[in-house]
Amino acid sequence: MSHLAAPPIAATETRRPGSAERRAMILAVAHELFLDQGFEGTSMSEVAARLGGSKGTLYAYFDSKEALFEALITDNCARMSAQLFEGPEDTGLEQRLLAIARGYIRLVTSDMAVRMIQILAAEARRRPELGRMFYEAGPAVALDRLSAIVAAAIADGTLDADDPRLAAETLLSLARGKLHLKRMLGQIPEPDEATIDACARRAVAQFLRLCRPIAP
Repeated sequence: MSHLAAPPIAATETRRPGSAERRAMILAVAHELFLDQGFEGTSMSEVAARLGGSKGTLYAYFDSKEALFEALITDNCARMSAQLFEGPEDTGLEQRLLAIARGYIRLVTSDMAVRMIQILAAEARRRPELGRMFYEAGPAVALDRLSAIVAAAIADGTLDADDPRLAAETLLSLARGKLHLKRMLGQIPEPDEATIDACARRAVAQFLRLCRPIAP
């Protein structure tokens, strides 16, 4: 995205001391339940019971299961997108792209991300807005930030590409490679760090071959 910003969370939060911590606890419990049991298999009663409180307290923060799930999507996406770009910005372009590629591969092949996408894919059949919310709050935000890095490199002559966004999409596609599909299909376990590093290096090398300026 410059796409839309992450949609507002459809929840009502109390304004009392400790409400932020309580909200974080609710989301942590909901995260575990949704991943273990899916959207349909999780109830607000079960979330409240796991928290050791009443449904009334839970509904003071989130007025429906849908609102709770939406909050979980936007919070997780914001955190994961930020993690991809948390490294130092003063390294060379290749090292920065390598760090981003490693983080991206690690993220999209993680058990948490794979299970969440599988849940979203199933639920989005009934509620396609959840799929849009996930994309706009997570992947598109990361793509925006990577596009900006690529655009700056094009501007200073380090890279040569007509469309920074398309170039950024190309790098992410190269990074996903075959690992992501195999993970989504349950064919392989989470890759180890050596595999992630090898895939990231290969993706960045291929990307730079495509986008490095041709010497006169």
